[in-house]
Amino acid sequence: MMLALGVGYLIGSLPTADMIGRLRGIDLRMAGSGNPGSANALRVIGRGAAMLILVLDLAKGVAAAIFGLGITGDATGVAAAVAAVAGQVMNPWFGFRGGKGLGVTAGTALVLWPLGVGAVLPTLALGAVAYRAAVGAVAGLLALLGLSMVWASAGLTTAWGIHPDDTLVWFAIGVCVLTMPKFVGDLAGRSTT
Repeated sequence: MMLALGVGYLIGSLPTADMIGRLRGIDLRMAGSGNPGSANALRVIGRGAAMLILVLDLAKGVAAAIFGLGITGDATGVAAAVAAVAGQVMNPWFGFRGGKGLGVTAGTALVLWPLGVGAVLPTLALGAVAYRAAVGAVAGLLALLGLSMVWASAGLTTAWGIHPDDTLVWFAIGVCVLTMPKFVGDLAGRSTT
């Protein structure tokens, strides 16, 4: 379990957005919203860099989840996945300040609960289009949490993912606890200005 946590955290902490930004001559931590992620890169650097950062964040999540699953199964897969999100959100290379973790979360979910990703995407997209990205993210994360509970209690298939039991719910709880404060903070910050 400790190996899954450690390797997952290190994979998630790889500063991919920072590296892409610096290759383009921009420090994403000092430009735009200051968030080292694909949304800020889209605004500051452009679509190509934002897509590359998103793909790399997805890949980090996929790699961590696959690594964890390879150790002993579902529990270590979830541990590595949640640790990867923690590494992205609380990046040790930048004073434990990192990105928002949504891309890494999506990458882990593609491995652990692929049907859940498909179920949550419409909620995330509708919230983002109707209101703004932070609202879409919060709605998507709440949908992920709620659906995980329904999925686990009903024993619905996760396609090639982990078993639909409490482990699935703990995955959703873990990623929500780590990522939700970033988006709620965005909403609170914008409502007071």
